Amino acid sequence: MSEEKIILFKQYQKSKQNPKPWPKMFFLIILSGVLISLALWHYFVENVERSDVQIPPSSNIRFNDADPLSMTTAQIADELEKNDEKPVLLYLYTTWCKICAENFEVVNEVSREFQNTDLQVIALAIDRDLDSSSLNQHLNQYSDVYFQPRFLAFKDGFREFLHKKNIRYDGRIPFTVLISRDGEVITKFTGKKSKNFLRNKIIRELYN
Repeated sequence: MSEEKIILFKQYQKSKQNPKPWPKMFFLIILSGVLISLALWHYFVENVERSDVQIPPSSNIRFNDADPLSMTTAQIADELEKNDEKPVLLYLYTTWCKICAENFEVVNEVSREFQNTDLQVIALAIDRDLDSSSLNQHLNQYSDVYFQPRFLAFKDGFREFLHKKNIRYDGRIPFTVLISRDGEVITKFTGKKSKNFLRNKIIRELYN
């Protein structure tokens, strides 16, 4: 074997014994990025203490015995207009949705905590062919309900109404929208988010 081939063979063996550290370094960079992102999310979004303010004590008014209100699209529009210059939390759910049931505690606790503030909560069941008795039966499984039960009488024109309010709703549930005093959408999301996420958004709008 020529000397040149021997040198090349030794270089090849050396490279096999000492592989380049790039894959490991790449993994560490990705891991560091994820950890930093989680830390920033916790500090700026989930951190309750950064947004802690003196919220007026809640009256803890329960609506377990209140008759659910049947709402048309026009009545919902009137409700939003009546609460103009106040932040509004609009929450769409159904009685059969499992994620809605898991998310109930978040919406219910936010409704209780901000009961004596300008925040208006419109929690709207949008089941097909729902009636007052069925919604009452559904909510009776919860010991405390801190928002006025409402349900959509019929869906005709409802999605179009939301689009006119710049609320892009694609039909998935649960669907949460926080609307500012100026009628602008502050945040909207499908599915679940933590209470702290929603609470901090509300606090910033109420006390900014």
